[in-house]
Amino acid sequence: MKDLLRVTLFFLAVLILASCEGKGKLVIKEPPNADVYINGEHVGKTPIELELKEAKYNITVATSPFDLETKKGVQIYFDHVTELKFNPTPKGILVADSKPQGAQVLENKELIGVTPLEEKIDVGEHHIIFKLGAVGTSRVVNIEYGKPTKIFVNLEKAVIHFNGIPQDAVFYIDGKKIGSFPKTVELDEGLHRITIEKGVYRDSFTLKVKKGDEFNVRYVLEDVQLPPIQAYGPISFTPDRKYLVTMGKAGIYFWDIKKFKPQISLYDPKDVRNFDKFINFGISENGEFVAGIKPIRKLAYALKDKTKKYDKILVWDMKTTFPVLSKLYPMESIAVFIGNDKLYFITKDGYIKIADFKTGEIKEEISIGDKPTVAKYDKGIIFIGTESGKIVQFDTAQRSKTEKRIHQGKVNSLEISFDRKFIVTASSDGKVAILDKDLNNQKIFEFGSEILSANISPENKKIAVGKPDRTVDVIDINSGETLYSIDGLKAPVISLAFSNEDILITASSIKTPRVNIWKNGHLLRKWIQTVE
Repeated sequence: MKDLLRVTLFFLAVLILASCEGKGKLVIKEPPNADVYINGEHVGKTPIELELKEAKYNITVATSPFDLETKKGVQIYFDHVTELKFNPTPKGILVADSKPQGAQVLENKELIGVTPLEEKIDVGEHHIIFKLGAVGTSRVVNIEYGKPTKIFVNLEKAVIHFNGIPQDAVFYIDGKKIGSFPKTVELDEGLHRITIEKGVYRDSFTLKVKKGDEFNVRYVLEDVQLPPIQAYGPISFTPDRKYLVTMGKAGIYFWDIKKFKPQISLYDPKDVRNFDKFINFGISENGEFVAGIKPIRKLAYALKDKTKKYDKILVWDMKTTFPVLSKLYPMESIAVFIGNDKLYFITKDGYIKIADFKTGEIKEEISIGDKPTVAKYDKGIIFIGTESGKIVQFDTAQRSKTEKRIHQGKVNSLEISFDRKFIVTASSDGKVAILDKDLNNQKIFEFGSEILSANISPENKKIAVGKPDRTVDVIDINSGETLYSIDGLKAPVISLAFSNEDILITASSIKTPRVNIWKNGHLLRKWIQTVE
């Protein structure tokens, strides 16, 4: 009996010690009357005091099903009181899945769970990462209060949502026809070639993807034109034909028409608000200097003699694109040229004014003998078209002047061919003339009504003609056949320039600023790819 009593007492002592061994206290007082969950099991409401075995616990306190806070990995120590405060915040539900399943779902390197997953997280924007082995991807999600937000990621392929305008355009992936927009396509990891076509407009792009990517890819067929800077004519190319030169709302612009962006901008530093616009420009034959004419009209209040009209002439050094000359002249000019260390102004009242290049001081005046309308400069010779239909040829070296009547009406435009062999004129008498450098007629085209502009293609095979009715005809020079016509223009074309035999640029005046680029009569349009 004594032995039995000893054994019984021993086991009772062990049980008492075991019941006390390794326990600590958890105390939660705030917020009041909130539900408390230990490892997902409801254990009561606050304020609460619990005895727990020494271990780590996930503790959640909730004031409503979607207002809660969870503290993960809370360590309870033996014979120690752990007091915690909670601040429940609004939650929504993240529902995440993946292909294949079993991917880790993380935010800020903290594991939320493993797919498939349904977890309450804070309301707001989250950057969620999915990781499975060496493959990883991320998504930005917006969690709304009390609502489920679903995410599915494909960790075996890239998922691309294609869309485009117009939607009936056809697209191809790696040479395989996919169809029209919109389409969702799964792609293998790597580089893919996307080709889009609509009628004559076709373009190709590359798209690099990796497993887990999900993109929205959009293609838009847009007109290629030079706004939003409100480009206008007259237009021309630089001597090396590297840039198309136009004027616009803030100055003179040099365009790389392959990129459709201005590469160089020349402006007046003393007129930063661009009250007065440039009306013409001249480029030195070596391309090192550019001169611009800016009639001073809106800023005339700043002039001493307000009864006169002034032109501001600026000359820029193209190495710095900063003006080396900025001078006011009491005159109205239609053209300015740079040559032989001189500046040459063609004025509305019928004079060629010659100024020193460095100082801008006018040294000489020569009468044209007629009212000028247009002018061009080539290798020391100035060609001037007049109101009466004459072409005046002025040799700047010899100071000699010759003239010849070519038209019976005003000369509206005058251009020099790419090879500098021909002069092309357009007149109010309805004729376009191709002349040699001695002003002899080589070809005359008659249209029966006024012609505003004309120019010849680089290979002298085509001539483009701009008419007041907002149309342009492109004509085969040898046969006289109209190759194509462009109509429905927004404004009459006052200036034309061929980039090559297929590409034609048309420009309207400062009153209706617009520059368009055409390929064989079709408005040049370009597919633009955006990836989000």
